[in-house]
Amino acid sequence: MAIPIAVFLDLASWMIRKSLRRKALLFSYSLLLMLLLVIFVGCQTSPPNLKPKPEPKSAEKTRLNTQLVLNNAILEQSNPQDNTVWKIRADTITYSEDKEIANLSQVVGNLLQDGKIILQISANNGEVRDNGNVIVLKEDVIASDPRNQSTIESNIVEWRPQENLLSIEDSLKAIGSNLEVTAKSGKYFTDRESLEIQGDVIATTDKPALQLKCDRLIWNVAQNQIKSPGAVEIVGFDQAETVTDKLVSDRAEVNLTQNIATLHNNIEFRSLQPKLQAATNFLTWDYQKRIGKTNQPIEILNRDRQTSLTGNAGEINLQQQIAKLQDGVRGINQQKQSELYARQLTWKIDTEEITATDNVIYEQTDPKARLTGEKAVGTLGNNNIVVTSNGKQQVTSVIDN
Repeated sequence: MAIPIAVFLDLASWMIRKSLRRKALLFSYSLLLMLLLVIFVGCQTSPPNLKPKPEPKSAEKTRLNTQLVLNNAILEQSNPQDNTVWKIRADTITYSEDKEIANLSQVVGNLLQDGKIILQISANNGEVRDNGNVIVLKEDVIASDPRNQSTIESNIVEWRPQENLLSIEDSLKAIGSNLEVTAKSGKYFTDRESLEIQGDVIATTDKPALQLKCDRLIWNVAQNQIKSPGAVEIVGFDQAETVTDKLVSDRAEVNLTQNIATLHNNIEFRSLQPKLQAATNFLTWDYQKRIGKTNQPIEILNRDRQTSLTGNAGEINLQQQIAKLQDGVRGINQQKQSELYARQLTWKIDTEEITATDNVIYEQTDPKARLTGEKAVGTLGNNNIVVTSNGKQQVTSVIDN
């Protein structure tokens, strides 16, 4: 069937207009898409750098130096039972930036046990470290124990409250009721009230006057006793501070309440007033009464006269100037070549007179003689000896011309 020309033209015209409208719509869509793409890309562009500018070095330094400072403040520490262990007051407390160390000035503090003060401390400066477990005190440090009235002075002290320990690493001086000690270093144990010191130790008492020198000393303050576990020298003085006695031994203990020194091993004793020397391995020495006693062998020497007395036990009383030997005694005069044997003997030091009793034997070489009896009286220094028995003169006498 043939389509009229007019209809064909109308149909073609409609199709062209529809095509143009579609292209226009596509163009609009494309234009919109391009606009959205431009906006999206613009939003993805890197923004300006928003990081803060570095501060000037001076500002940074100021911030680093900023510290927490407390004035006229109090620090304290408690145990798990909520009991106060220590309490410290300071004029200023300055914390380090990491808050690990507190620096103190003009320090005053107390160490407590069961609510009672057992140690009082003061110092010009200090530091609190390790969460309060270590306290370092510096400059003019004074630590006092009110239980025994003792005081320790030094320039550097490390206080460990949890360990009941006051460690003194610098030269120290400690003072008690009747004792003063100095040393290079030491440790004070607050739980047992004991001070252990070492290095050029000098201990001095006042009444009676006594000085002890050693390298290491243990002072049991509560018991009022001192002990030298090593070599020791003890010097006694009179009221005019003149040296009267000198003793040395391998070790010694001193009871300051009883005024008695106990010496052990390789003891050398020398009296200057009166002049006398003695040697033994054990001696108790009452340095106030100047009396020495031993239950071990002892030898007494008079170097001027070249005489010696030995016994298996003995006692020397320097105030009364008497020496007593027992349990088997031997007297020797090296210069005169004479010897005396007895069970016991008393020697008057000032007059050099001896009295020997029980199984007495006296021998001399010039002239040669041997005497036996129950008692002998005389002076060994010049061989002037009289031997008797039951009130009668010598029982046996043998003399060779």
